[in-house]
Amino acid sequence: MDEIFIKIFLALVLGGVLGLERQYHDKPAGFATNCLICLGAMLFTVLSEFMSTQGGDPGRIAAQIVTGVGFIGAGSILRDGNKISGLTTAAGVWLVAAIGMAVGFGQYFWAALCAVGILLVQLAVRKTLKMVEFVKHYDTFYVTCEPSWQVVQKIIHQIETQHITILKSEVTKQDNRFHVSLVATFTGHDFQNITRELLEMPEVHSLYK
Repeated sequence: MDEIFIKIFLALVLGGVLGLERQYHDKPAGFATNCLICLGAMLFTVLSEFMSTQGGDPGRIAAQIVTGVGFIGAGSILRDGNKISGLTTAAGVWLVAAIGMAVGFGQYFWAALCAVGILLVQLAVRKTLKMVEFVKHYDTFYVTCEPSWQVVQKIIHQIETQHITILKSEVTKQDNRFHVSLVATFTGHDFQNITRELLEMPEVHSLYK
């Protein structure tokens, strides 16, 4: 009986720690969600072990956790235009369930080690992304503006004043507006400056990459 309390405690602690990191960064699956997932995975695993003592298949319930938790993870994946966000949170949900299963099977060291590993990866990734922001890379961004070639030239000039090299430009007309696609080399900080300055122009309607 004491062991089940240990498992419940560890599932809540490990799931809660990982959930706090997600909630701190304002992600869809936060503290409560990760606690429940880890606790639920642990309980299903314990039930799987109990089934084996009753002559049942010990892997039947445990196997469904791996696929079943995918439905929860899918709910955190969002699409905004041509960008997809929430994949890291979904993967985290999947791993939290795995940690809960490890606790359920009594593999406390494995569970704790994986929880620490996830935290290190999350923190390291964020620091790495901040460094990448200062590295120039090729990318395409799109500007929707008034149908005027003078406006297009003004946009290009404004970008070049930021010491950004435009490698390729293309202009199409649709719905009585110009849609300008520009391939250039810039950093994340450069793009923030471009966005701020171009959106202050009354002739520019939208800008994205």
